[in-house]
Amino acid sequence: MNCPRCGHSESTAEHQSRCLLRGGNEALVLGAGLAGLSAALRLVRMGWKVTVLESAEHVGGLAASHTIKTEWGEFDYDNGPHRFHTTDKHVMDEAMGLLGEDIVWAARQSRIYLYGRFFHYPLQGGNVLRNLPPLVLVKAFLDYIAVKLRNIVARKPDNNFENWVVNRFGRKLYDVFFGTYTEKTWGIPCNKISADWAAQRISLLSLWDTVKKTLFASRGSNVPRTYVSRFFYPRRGGIGKLCERYAEEIRKAGSQVITGARVTAVHHADGRVTGVTASINGTERRFAGAHVISTIPVTVLARLLDTPAPTQVLQSANTMKHRSMIFVYMILSRPTVTPDHWIYLPEQTLTTHRLSEFKNFSPESAPADKTLLCAEITCDYGDSEWNMSDAELQGLVVKDMGRLGLIRESEILRTFSRRERYAYPIYDLEYREHRDRVLAHINSIDGLITTGRQGLFKYNNMDHSIGMGLAAADNLAGAGADHARVASGQEYFG
Repeated sequence: MNCPRCGHSESTAEHQSRCLLRGGNEALVLGAGLAGLSAALRLVRMGWKVTVLESAEHVGGLAASHTIKTEWGEFDYDNGPHRFHTTDKHVMDEAMGLLGEDIVWAARQSRIYLYGRFFHYPLQGGNVLRNLPPLVLVKAFLDYIAVKLRNIVARKPDNNFENWVVNRFGRKLYDVFFGTYTEKTWGIPCNKISADWAAQRISLLSLWDTVKKTLFASRGSNVPRTYVSRFFYPRRGGIGKLCERYAEEIRKAGSQVITGARVTAVHHADGRVTGVTASINGTERRFAGAHVISTIPVTVLARLLDTPAPTQVLQSANTMKHRSMIFVYMILSRPTVTPDHWIYLPEQTLTTHRLSEFKNFSPESAPADKTLLCAEITCDYGDSEWNMSDAELQGLVVKDMGRLGLIRESEILRTFSRRERYAYPIYDLEYREHRDRVLAHINSIDGLITTGRQGLFKYNNMDHSIGMGLAAADNLAGAGADHARVASGQEYFG
């Protein structure tokens, strides 16, 4: 028998007592990305009434998609490339259940463009051996041997990204494949970036591991996420179709998803959350609630508390930074450009750091004789690149494409751009201390749960965000699930 108050399958006397103390089965969810929507639908399915508040005019957050209608036809596009894969059967069933048959399967292909050549990513030993210039290759092996010998005597501590990678690959491969791209992406030196970033974004622990996995392919179910070769993607509408289906199901069940609702205050008293205020069409509206799941940036949440957080907590929130992103889209008068889902561009002389083509995710995302490219530019919010016009951004990107020899300027039919302020949480050397201090204060407020990529200041994948949302909902309903443990291990996330 399910719990009569929250609908959860657990119905022991202890559970019902906890549920009674929580004060009902209505909840507010802040943010309509994958974490917020998955939490909301989970609660709805357990009989809760839920109101989701989203500041943007559309659902999806970083996993949102858009459609542009032009004289050449319709084009679906995402906020940069997304591919959905997971080793969690429950999360896979959740996503597949929402999308049904409206999917296509794609064989993963990502590459790095370097030295005028393409390198497969993840790195493949044979491909690296064929493409690296001979002198670079010799230097890479000598450095690798040198670092292995050095590590026997005096191994450098894995206390930052640079040391972590050099300890495993040697200095030359670090410089070629990891250091330059990482500094370009984050805008800070690699010795100022936490080793956590390396542990979760570089799966191969050494050069020998690269060779072994190239020559002796892994078999069985325990395949690293790096080697996931197939993934699914919505046939039409982009990856954001998944979030749209979440919102449809929530509304169909009688709960609300309100877009254009920017939270301006989170209210709490006597150690318990009491509701939020949101600005909707210029009007402030208060929503009462004893249960709030927040997926907005935790740095913002800390500043929205109407009873201010302690000074040290606010200082930590202000210290935690995000890297921003500009997406420059180009509609082209040709059927396709490359077979890749995305291409990494580590060279510092290029402004673009990654290039993606949505038609390779689903052939139905663009007309048969046209395609759309997305060039990503990382920046800091409010800097000179963030404030560039579409024309200025087009000039930068077209220059990059010319150097790569991929397209001609005459092929560009239209260029437009989008911006995301909170793209990547920056894992600097002190981020854990500051994050933990802020989270500890948020967690001290009964009824307030912060989760998801933004809510936990954690760079994770789409399936992780869904898992966090589901666990947060279970936690709220008294099942004791620990949403903060999702994607917390030293495992590869790529």
